[in-house]
Amino acid sequence: MSDFDNRDNSDNFDEFFENMGYRFDESFSDGWERLTQSIKQIYHRTTDKFEDELSLPVAQIYVNDALQKFVTDNVKAILELRVEMHDDWFRLYCTVDAGGIYAEVASNFSLIHVQLDRNVQRFVFGQQTYTDVLNLRCESFIKRQGIKLFIWFYHTILKKDPLGFILSYINIARAKDEVIYLDINRWLKKNKKIMSTLHKVQVNYGELEEEQMILKTQINYRDLLAASSSEDIIGDDDEPELMQGPINPIDDATEPSQV
Repeated sequence: MSDFDNRDNSDNFDEFFENMGYRFDESFSDGWERLTQSIKQIYHRTTDKFEDELSLPVAQIYVNDALQKFVTDNVKAILELRVEMHDDWFRLYCTVDAGGIYAEVASNFSLIHVQLDRNVQRFVFGQQTYTDVLNLRCESFIKRQGIKLFIWFYHTILKKDPLGFILSYINIARAKDEVIYLDINRWLKKNKKIMSTLHKVQVNYGELEEEQMILKTQINYRDLLAASSSEDIIGDDDEPELMQGPINPIDDATEPSQV
């Protein structure tokens, strides 16, 4: 991850995507014109799409920087949002302060699906454990007892966790059963650098390892080459079809975003 060292902390996520695009450009820098001509010839000979897949490791610290910039800094009620990543699962910590209620909570999740492309920017999580209330302070005793009763009702009577309901209520994410859909388009769509990168590179899915997330990416050769040439490599009718997420396990994972 040395490509991301010595950067301004206030611009971590922007520079991460900019550097990601730079890394792809750099990898093709030698003999660029020759490579361009070769790919053009291949496009002329076949309509099959390219399926080269690259693994892009993203350290836990950069994920937390992104959560800080794109969620915490934009949602007044959330004081902290961070993750601890492990093999195939992660623990999410959240601190909220709203309506006279201060709460620190945590829960474990799996990463079901990641889709980052020009049309959809979405993470889908599966909640593995009930939410642990690590700290709870309220402006009144009655409100505190009401919250404890609310949590008890969800866990004991409904046999589910209230986190999905809360995230939907404050308009952070959508929830269905124990699956949470986080669409980040509302925070990315005005960032020209990121959206430009997502026209060149798309993320089809992700995997979790200790203290890092591995993004499985695919280069959109047409857009990558068009960025350095005024000539269209192929027409719109020949545009390779974008990945639409997993065949299973969650049908909703590729539904249109709801903002």
